[in-house]
Amino acid sequence: MMQNSGFSLLELLVVVGICAIFASIGVTQWKTLQLKEELLTTTKQLTHFFNEVQINAYTYNYTYHFYLFSSPWCLVASKGDKPNSCMEGELRYIKPNNSVEISGLTNKKIISFWGRRNMAQTASLKLHNKIGETKILISFRGRVRFCYEQGYLSGMPPC
Repeated sequence: MMQNSGFSLLELLVVVGICAIFASIGVTQWKTLQLKEELLTTTKQLTHFFNEVQINAYTYNYTYHFYLFSSPWCLVASKGDKPNSCMEGELRYIKPNNSVEISGLTNKKIISFWGRRNMAQTASLKLHNKIGETKILISFRGRVRFCYEQGYLSGMPPC
């Protein structure tokens, strides 16, 4: 008598179905993780940019003003008047290729760092995407902090 070896069609279909379920769960979780990481990374990069400009202002006793350009957004630090474009600024932060958007800074509201006594104009910026919202806070003494408002981001304190 001959023995059958291998798997039946029903067994293969069950295994393929289980793999498809796991793959669909994994893809959605991966996308969520990617969006969280984009928001966290952009917030930290922008905070470091503010710190670099503050150190530059304090070291050389300059006054820097920040201007926001849109589509895609970028933030420019300039010692003088508002530049015509993002590329004309002295120091600039250009939005990375991700889903994070910025709010809280308009043409009427300008953030400034003064080199004398290491002072800054108080301000707060919000960065957001589908996952959540973070906030960057600048105090009058030039302290730059960040926190999350909506959603949970590991490695970031709540507001």
